[in-house]
Amino acid sequence: MATSLKKALCGAAVATLVAGAASGVGPASAASSLSADWMLTAENVLLIGTDGTNLSKILEYAYNEGSGFRTLMDQGITGAATEVNHTTISGPSWSTILTGVWDDKHGVINNVFSAEPYNSWPTVFNLLEYFRPEVNTSVIADWEYINQIADAGGYPADSNTFFEFDGSWANTDALVTAETISQILQTTANPDIPNFLFSYQVQADEAGHTFGGGSAEYAQAVINVGSNIEQILAAIAQAQAETGDEWTVIVTTDHGHQQSLGFGHGFQSPNETSQFVIFSLAGNSDQAGSQNLNYSIADITPTILQLFGVPLRSDFDGAPMHTDPEITGSLVQPEDLKQALTAAIGMYGYPNIGNDLALGLRTVVATVPYLLNGVVTDIDKMLQGIVDQDIFLISGLAAFAQQINDFFGGLTVDVTQFLARGVAYLTGSGVIAPTDAPLPPPPGPADFSGSVEALLADQTFTAPDLDDADLIGLLGIDALAA
Repeated sequence: MATSLKKALCGAAVATLVAGAASGVGPASAASSLSADWMLTAENVLLIGTDGTNLSKILEYAYNEGSGFRTLMDQGITGAATEVNHTTISGPSWSTILTGVWDDKHGVINNVFSAEPYNSWPTVFNLLEYFRPEVNTSVIADWEYINQIADAGGYPADSNTFFEFDGSWANTDALVTAETISQILQTTANPDIPNFLFSYQVQADEAGHTFGGGSAEYAQAVINVGSNIEQILAAIAQAQAETGDEWTVIVTTDHGHQQSLGFGHGFQSPNETSQFVIFSLAGNSDQAGSQNLNYSIADITPTILQLFGVPLRSDFDGAPMHTDPEITGSLVQPEDLKQALTAAIGMYGYPNIGNDLALGLRTVVATVPYLLNGVVTDIDKMLQGIVDQDIFLISGLAAFAQQINDFFGGLTVDVTQFLARGVAYLTGSGVIAPTDAPLPPPPGPADFSGSVEALLADQTFTAPDLDDADLIGLLGIDALAA
């Protein structure tokens, strides 16, 4: 959506919220208690996601000067978190981060993308775009699944940037970082437009899968991400100096990583269920360097929405980290933050044996369609390479083979995914239906398909009753005669 249109919509969107028109999704009071002046001020929120990153490794390798992790911990609040009793796979976990509900509600089971869950459980992008269309929403990522989430749900993100693999995952994350910095600095040209950016980095997870979570390569990837975050924070400082508009920054991960080379994650060991949330709230310097004992990744979407004055769904699993009494009441001021976070990580363990087995079964079954989908995709890319070369006869055969691969391969993925969803449902995935109404569908284009004759046939026209004097006056004949 163009910036100029966002500005035009700003006043109308605020007036609608204040009038309580959001009551179909959350309590009207959540919006009506806010003033229009407050909601018209510029707000900026940056969410940084670093895939598969253990907090213990951050504390070991990237808790130093020059690391964005350390900078944010020093200026914000950090919470060691866990997703024990939930699937430690990226698709389900990022869906929780971006919808505010766990997998027993959204029902995402693996990394085979489907847009359907986000129709029932709208994302942070959907809710911002529906309730506050003047907010500029953007996602920058190098895993296409994230971009697909941002494009789902009927009200997609305004800007959706995807970077393909470029030599190494460190290089690719660097591209994400550069684009994130660029978009942050671009906000200085339009300081009256509020912004929500989601910047996603993948290299730590990729290093864990290739070398193991306990490897030197994994440690270096964590260091690299910390350096990237520090560069992004420098851009925010520059933007703030130019505009005076402050930024709230949140950093999180979807899951942890096994230390040895193997499956990586998907099961319930503490290394895999390990998560964290770093929350640096604009203007909240009094709590800098604090620790929170009750953060969860499900809190991130409710927090972002409340920061932008958007009404919260009643069926969220999470709550705003800066206002919910149970969360704010769990704030502590440790003498040694690193030591306190390490102790918190050590408190988390395994689920009960029944949940451990059920979730393990779900992961194994859900992995089958994901692996098959990868094979089908790789074959399709290989054949497409031959098609693109335009070799006489050979490229035509490759195109035909591509169609066969897409049909039968896609059918196999669909069947195994259907079966996996059944097993996942039996083990608790997607069993809780939403209680809030879905967002209404976005308005479609006006229908001008009818003929002019048909449109005119429905109209009644009455000719005016004019006498000669009226006609002379209309035509100006009297003036001409004079």
